[in-house]
Amino acid sequence: MVQTARRRLIAALFLLWALPAGAQRLVIVSFDGLGAETFFDDPVAAELTVLKRTAQRGAASRGVQPAFPSTTANSHAALWTGCYGDANHITANAPPVLPRAEHTAAERGNGFRAEQLAAETFWVAAARAGIPAVAHQPTQGYPFTRFNSAPGAVVVNGYQTRLLAPHALWTPASGKRMPDGSYLFEHGPATFRVVAGKRSVRVTLTSGRQSVNVPYAPVETEPPRGRALARRFSAPLLVESPVPAALYFRLFEIGEGGFRLYVTPWHELGSSVPIEKIFHEAGGFIGNGPTALLDKRLISEAEYLEAMELVIRQMTRHAAWLERKFKPRLMQSYLPFPDEIDHMWLPAARSGDVQARAWRRWGYIAIDRGAAEFARLAGDKNKDHLLWVSDHGMAAVSKLVSIPAALRQAGLDGKAAYLYHSILVNTTDWKEGVVPPAGRDAVVEQAQRALAQVEGIASFFTPARDGERYGIGGPAGGDLYFDFTPGYGASSRESADVVSSVRPRGVHGFLPARRDMQAICIAAGPRIPAGVLWPEFRIIDIAPMIAELLGFPAPPTFRGRSPIEFQRRPLSSGRNAVN
Repeated sequence: MVQTARRRLIAALFLLWALPAGAQRLVIVSFDGLGAETFFDDPVAAELTVLKRTAQRGAASRGVQPAFPSTTANSHAALWTGCYGDANHITANAPPVLPRAEHTAAERGNGFRAEQLAAETFWVAAARAGIPAVAHQPTQGYPFTRFNSAPGAVVVNGYQTRLLAPHALWTPASGKRMPDGSYLFEHGPATFRVVAGKRSVRVTLTSGRQSVNVPYAPVETEPPRGRALARRFSAPLLVESPVPAALYFRLFEIGEGGFRLYVTPWHELGSSVPIEKIFHEAGGFIGNGPTALLDKRLISEAEYLEAMELVIRQMTRHAAWLERKFKPRLMQSYLPFPDEIDHMWLPAARSGDVQARAWRRWGYIAIDRGAAEFARLAGDKNKDHLLWVSDHGMAAVSKLVSIPAALRQAGLDGKAAYLYHSILVNTTDWKEGVVPPAGRDAVVEQAQRALAQVEGIASFFTPARDGERYGIGGPAGGDLYFDFTPGYGASSRESADVVSSVRPRGVHGFLPARRDMQAICIAAGPRIPAGVLWPEFRIIDIAPMIAELLGFPAPPTFRGRSPIEFQRRPLSSGRNAVN
């Protein structure tokens, strides 16, 4: 018995000795749309107390250069793979479809999906080195390919799978009234019966016995500083067919005039390993907030914010469930905020709109509550590392430039196709292409001359001159990229007028060197020096840092350089002080 115990102790000590220097575990969370300019300079960032404390006990980059265009799908792909779209082939939210010989230059795919991903992610590289990993809701996380999944890596994604039913608001007018006074509502492939009482409704799945009582409660009037997130939503209603899910309901109004009942979307949740119990034990997956309902004025801003809280609550609950079940050394997760709220409210908030400022602040408080839950996954501060990252920033835009209209007026219709913040010459290597390869440069020159005359277009970039710096070009990349003066953005819609005024909105996609487009990277842990400000670096530098911290070999596709070796200076210096 003593010898057995001694052998076990020796084996355990050997395993501890054999573990790579650095983090025992690493948690990395991406906040969609959280820019460095916002984090350092916007007063609303004072609500991000968890991130601020992490920066004080660790390090923060002054700014992180995302992909070009600085959009979600390709910037996240660069974050995951350590290389830009010229190598990983995710060049935009809607990139050209490869191979060129089988698709036209005008065809666009879904850059959030993984079919075209051509470089392996850091969680796959870690798993191949024997480090258990979980990738929770990453872009390019579905369908499962050799680049985004491997033995030892659990990948869970519900954004790129089937959406069976979107966010919905049920009222008597939108349902079918039955002789007994109840109402039937279709939500995707299922039908639900709603029976209204004086202060609640009962929702029942007609094909089974599952039901849930939804009590009325007034809309929240204060942000969630000390209360539970989404506390006035119903318990989850479990559905099993055609795919399992857990739906939530919120009764916003009930009275003699009827009711207003919000129901969450029904997503298929894809997973590379079985996770059947997740809905029973952690509840449902929501995805994004109900911006479409808000845009249609079916719900109010306060009602939207309650639903946003539910998204955050459920994302963190799922992440915690996955961490408990699989006990990974590498844990990646994601929040679709503040991107969603800053698209809507950033311009008005920064122009002094008091109500927009209040809504935006509410959202940032909810994000901070989510960050606190994610931070708990990192465990021991003396052993584990915590990384907060993002994909891009946000800028206010009030004028849009129709690039298709500009190309048409220049006589380039058919010779060049618009790709977000760039154009793609319709060369003969594309299906139905018309421009010989030798004529590419002439079309690029003609396009640049024409676009240079357009109001709002400020500068131009080419793969030959700027490819190494921005990772532009490649088989799925453009031939001529351009940026805009502040206040202007790009439109893919054909229009009679090349430039048109629009209601101010938050937009991204611009040159990644712009301050308002730069992302964040905040890190803390035993191998991160405390209270320092890293210089600006590229988003492709984060994957090599993860490899260094966890001690696995970086694959050759990791083209960046770990920022740990960068020059250090105190966070309290300069205008980028973290308060």
